Amino acid sequence: MLRIAFALLTTLAVFVRNEDDPLPGHMQPIGSHRPPEESIEVRTSVPDPLEFYDKYMARHTPVLFKAALAGTPAVTLWNDEYLSKTFGDLTIGFEVGKKEDRKGNSNSSTFGEFLKRYKTEDIYLVDDMPGDMQQEWMVPRCLLCGGYMEYLNFCFMWFSNGGTKSVLHTDSYENLHCLASGIKEFVLIPPEFSDVIGPEHAELGYYCIDVEKVNMTSHPGMMKVPWYYVRVEPGDCLYLPCNWIHHVSSHGRNLGVNIWWSWFDFIRNKCPEDMSEVPDFLPLAQFQLQPEKQIVSVFVEIVREDGYVYAEDLAKVISKYNYSILHQVLEMLDPGCDGKLLVSKLTRDEIPQENYVNVKEFLDTLDASNKDGEPQEPENCFGGLIEEWPDDEGGKEFDWSNKREKYSGDHQVDIGEDDIQVPSVEDIAKFHRQYSGKKTSTKHNGAI
Repeated sequence: MLRIAFALLTTLAVFVRNEDDPLPGHMQPIGSHRPPEESIEVRTSVPDPLEFYDKYMARHTPVLFKAALAGTPAVTLWNDEYLSKTFGDLTIGFEVGKKEDRKGNSNSSTFGEFLKRYKTEDIYLVDDMPGDMQQEWMVPRCLLCGGYMEYLNFCFMWFSNGGTKSVLHTDSYENLHCLASGIKEFVLIPPEFSDVIGPEHAELGYYCIDVEKVNMTSHPGMMKVPWYYVRVEPGDCLYLPCNWIHHVSSHGRNLGVNIWWSWFDFIRNKCPEDMSEVPDFLPLAQFQLQPEKQIVSVFVEIVREDGYVYAEDLAKVISKYNYSILHQVLEMLDPGCDGKLLVSKLTRDEIPQENYVNVKEFLDTLDASNKDGEPQEPENCFGGLIEEWPDDEGGKEFDWSNKREKYSGDHQVDIGEDDIQVPSVEDIAKFHRQYSGKKTSTKHNGAI
């Protein structure tokens, strides 16, 4: 019913308007500017790791696995009473304000205290999944060999009473988002349309768009952008390739987990010869987050042509920490580097493991004491029409009147045209191969 209602509201928003209206979807919810494209692929079975890599990850193609976690402990056991009794003493982090604004309104409490508050307060849990809970969270078979879990970066847990709304944004990691309870609705936009939507993404990793009232005056490119609607239900898992643009809204008591990993080349000898031997599930607790993988995955995105990562570049893409902290991070990794680190030292394993561990402990301590740097974001990001954007010269105006952007290969988008070509799977894969493992425009708000 929710899907039907969502589609109906979107259709009404698109067509119940003056046909001469030059701004379709103006000041209406995101997706109101045009109907969604045909559905992404939906499967009732989870592929083996090799098929998943070849058919989806290598082609940068999203896919929904229905009932992938059906019958697992998180889906069948994790009601509030059970969570409070079993994990109530754990410390978790939560955000104030279910409509995301990237202002870092973070707090912490015990899980038990959060469970007493989340139904009546404007809060939602977002944090690394505590280790004690990982024994009951299952990883589906598509990730269980070939290298996925060796490149594991983050496992984030999201928990609310529904009503959350994310900003329109991208992530620079491969993402499998699985839901234990509730409903989530995704608006997905291919990454080729990033610059068409708005220039601020290159600096922030998200768009200064009110997802409930899209201002087509400040973001006219949105009027021509195709999008996909995906509904995720309890037990479902959505594969969301890195750099796909998306907005997420939640409904009802809602608990989900993101498993994020870095791009890699599939390692065939890490799987059994017979893929039918790969189990359906394994507990997340059997795998370890690798601090060096987390750090390397960020650094390779911003390496300069001289092969170095500079503290000032890190400060531009990691909003959580200021320049002096990130300068110290580089010194901890490579003493005496003076604020610049040769990336080949990371990729050749020339940095001692102890240094990575020290960096993670240092940043975890900062987070706990709330002494991190000030976010480097424009104050007016969600304050309405953006007439200027800060840069090194103090700001510049953007003229969208004759904007024309290339987005992939020889394809072009003209704001004045009546329609826009939806990129093929081959176009998307070509785009991904071009940008994967290189610079991305994702803003890292969490820890390195």
